[in-house]
Amino acid sequence: MAPHVAARSQENKTYPMRFAVPDASVPWSVPFPGYQPIKYVFMRKEEPGKPSFADAADPKTIANLKDRFSHEGFALDATTGAPLNPGGRTGMTDRGRLGKWGPNHAADPLVTRYHPETGELQLVVIKRKDTGAWALPGGMVDPGENVSTTVRREFKEEAGNLQDPAAASRFNELEAALFGSGGTVVYKGYVDDPRNTDNAWMETVAMHFHCDSEMGRLLPLEAGDDAAKVKWVTVDASLNLYASHREWVSLVEKSMRRKALLRKALIFGLPVLVAAGVYALVGKSKKA
Repeated sequence: MAPHVAARSQENKTYPMRFAVPDASVPWSVPFPGYQPIKYVFMRKEEPGKPSFADAADPKTIANLKDRFSHEGFALDATTGAPLNPGGRTGMTDRGRLGKWGPNHAADPLVTRYHPETGELQLVVIKRKDTGAWALPGGMVDPGENVSTTVRREFKEEAGNLQDPAAASRFNELEAALFGSGGTVVYKGYVDDPRNTDNAWMETVAMHFHCDSEMGRLLPLEAGDDAAKVKWVTVDASLNLYASHREWVSLVEKSMRRKALLRKALIFGLPVLVAAGVYALVGKSKKA
């Protein structure tokens, strides 16, 4: 499971001050007699005629709450009936700004390219409007929606809000080819997110999609939906991202590095192997 740090922080400025939880007191298995978490839930204005995506205020009224899918699994509080965050205490109860009790599922696309001129590995990131942090262009999985569909929809909404008709048309062509490749699952599970509470938390499936040289050179980007800005950034030691996103980028970075080394080995090693094979054959013929 991801480190339980952001979930105890004040990174989300829209949240009230959390009750301080020392590292040693995070696990539910550790007694914390003085624990007095603050209760907070964001009251949403529902649109007329639209069903609410948020859960009922009382978790005990929700049927089969304990059977909700979670990559991590969770228990219910014996007194309140609310799910318990598998990462431990956060200093806050109820749902915060999350709509669901327990796991709230998201999908996060990691879209990379090699810079057309420098060859550096780069990543598409968006600037979040709620925290101002740079992040992957992901979002929530709608009920009954396939994760792959969510990944593509969120990328298009947050990175493809192009006003020029020609650019928008080209973007649609490129993103269709990119996401048509299927992608590679990088991570599934709990997200150390500053929106998490003791009773509601983020889980995600992070998927990697790599642009070929043409797509990496031509793919236009323009922010939309929940993104304030969108851009390509170089993946290096200085890259700092929202929640657990940097950890997933590191996994992709390592994988891409291994693939690059393998390609070099095949390109530069093949002539050596061929030469060695010819030399061996010549040696055998001379002995014969």
